[in-house]
Amino acid sequence: MQKVVFWVFSFVLLVSGAFALGRAWSEKKQNLAAQKNLDLDNGFSPAAFPLEHRSFVVFICGYNNGAFVEKTLRSVFSQAYDAYRVIYIDDASEDGSFEAASDCIYLSGQMLRVSAVKNETRLGPIANLVRAVDTCKDDEIVVVLNGEDWLAHEWVLSSLNQYYADPDLWLTYGQFCEFPSYKPGSAKNYRQAEWERLREAPFAAGHLKTFYAGLFRKVSLEHLTQHGAFFPAALDLAVMLPMLEMAKEHFQFLPQILYIANRHAPMQIDPEVQARCEKIIRSFTPYQPLSSLVFSERESA
Repeated sequence: MQKVVFWVFSFVLLVSGAFALGRAWSEKKQNLAAQKNLDLDNGFSPAAFPLEHRSFVVFICGYNNGAFVEKTLRSVFSQAYDAYRVIYIDDASEDGSFEAASDCIYLSGQMLRVSAVKNETRLGPIANLVRAVDTCKDDEIVVVLNGEDWLAHEWVLSSLNQYYADPDLWLTYGQFCEFPSYKPGSAKNYRQAEWERLREAPFAAGHLKTFYAGLFRKVSLEHLTQHGAFFPAALDLAVMLPMLEMAKEHFQFLPQILYIANRHAPMQIDPEVQARCEKIIRSFTPYQPLSSLVFSERESA
């Protein structure tokens, strides 16, 4: 009888232990799943009173932007912030965009602040960005603005300066509105699960994109080109994916609206070309996170 009681008791303990272990494992799986659904937020917040005015370089590249180019430029010139300069590249427009931009720059009295160039032949957005950043100092912060879009208000650069007051912040991207609907854009925080497969996840790092020129220089030219030529499309993916990977704990999604994306402007890039470039870019080996941002010359792959 004692043996029977012993074995029954042992069996009950075994079943109870197995049940408890199973429940613990189930809870662990649920916790892991919940963590993967959490937003990847590095916790950078704006400083109320920044002690330094960071140097910004607003990069504008346009092609046949017509009258929109004046609104683009005026949104920059109206900033309540002084520590910035502008690189405006007209990518061989044929509609008088460069002349309109030149008039706007002159009439606004901003000639000393702006470097304006008109290409004889189209180079594409990535080639033009590389050329522009090559003229920047490593510690200048590049602000990417499309030639048909504009900054949302006059406090954009001041807001960015509040975030970049933290020296551990290297890159930001943010939310935007679409014109003329003023519908919120698709930019958002990446989730933990998406970060683990960033090259396959839907791209979320939308406007406004900003980063240190020194970080951009660490992107290999081989990952911006194919057969010796720069990708003609997919600038956002080509430059942001590697920089996000390198700046894993040093970037921040900014939820406030800082950018207006003009959906009234005609599409400049063939969707098939865009899709083909994206497929190639996503196939590249991911970059390793950097523990610190040491400014140096552009690295090779």
